[in-house]
Amino acid sequence: MDQKAFIIGNETVKKYLNVDDVIKCTEDTWRWYGEGKVVMPSKITTDMEKVGVPGWFNSMPAYIGPTDVAGIKVVGGYEHNREIGLPFIKANILLTDSRTGVLRALLNGDYINDLRTGAQPAVMAKLLAAKTDVVTVIGTGLMAYYSLLCMSRILNIREVRLCDIYEAAKDRFIDRFPDAPFRFVKCASNEEGCRGADIVMTVTNANADLVEYPWLKKGALVMTMGSFRETSFDVVMKADKRATDHVGQSLHRGNVKELAEMGKITADSFEVVVPDVLAGKCAGRTNADDIIFAQVIGTGMLDVACAGLVLQRIEESGEDVFRYDMTR
Repeated sequence: MDQKAFIIGNETVKKYLNVDDVIKCTEDTWRWYGEGKVVMPSKITTDMEKVGVPGWFNSMPAYIGPTDVAGIKVVGGYEHNREIGLPFIKANILLTDSRTGVLRALLNGDYINDLRTGAQPAVMAKLLAAKTDVVTVIGTGLMAYYSLLCMSRILNIREVRLCDIYEAAKDRFIDRFPDAPFRFVKCASNEEGCRGADIVMTVTNANADLVEYPWLKKGALVMTMGSFRETSFDVVMKADKRATDHVGQSLHRGNVKELAEMGKITADSFEVVVPDVLAGKCAGRTNADDIIFAQVIGTGMLDVACAGLVLQRIEESGEDVFRYDMTR
């Protein structure tokens, strides 16, 4: 049996995968998960700081039934990467034959990780936002860029408000959108950015109350994407509905982790699970005036699905991409 595995670099991934592909792949894979056609255990975190290594990595396996793609993403944060010219977050994806376990491909997962991270809030907002005219972005780093990039492809946005502790970061963010069909507003405070906004999105490394409940208008959608707390507890507890992409993982990291540890949030606290909405198993937004809190936790099935699409297109193209004989 042929055991030649594709070794696929980041530039090759970019050649065969675009923004629209990843948005569609995200929506399709979430729906399949809601329909019970995807197998995905919760991610496992390996925290190396406990033994003196300044970094961590997550192991995120999945099997995508409709496309018969099996694999695992390994993604982590490495404290000293920036000192040597590497991004803090690094990702790799391994695909195997679902019937034999033979390695099919090893891909650089950086671009896939970035784009699928951005596609998640775009699809979530499409399903849950009452309006999308005014979007507030708190934290203007790379993940915020990919999020707004994806949102701009499927939402009608008139104004984007930017909040960041660094003024230069806001300017760099604006420069990434030279032909934006919406106007940018640089805000002096988070409160200024949040009041009257249709969507408030936090994309930070903070562990702080960046958003307060009194700042939110009726019908607002608040989406948190960080690994720690990004809103006051009231934003979660007083919201008319709470949503997530994955209940189990949401209880162990991100904005509601502390509330879960205090017993104030449980699995039953999430009225909306996005894969179930797409599968027709539960409703999303049912009232235009509801304030909805949504935690975007991120799941490995999306990366595995996107990697499978890249591999499929490479195989169909016939391009001579490097392969290595795993029997050697």
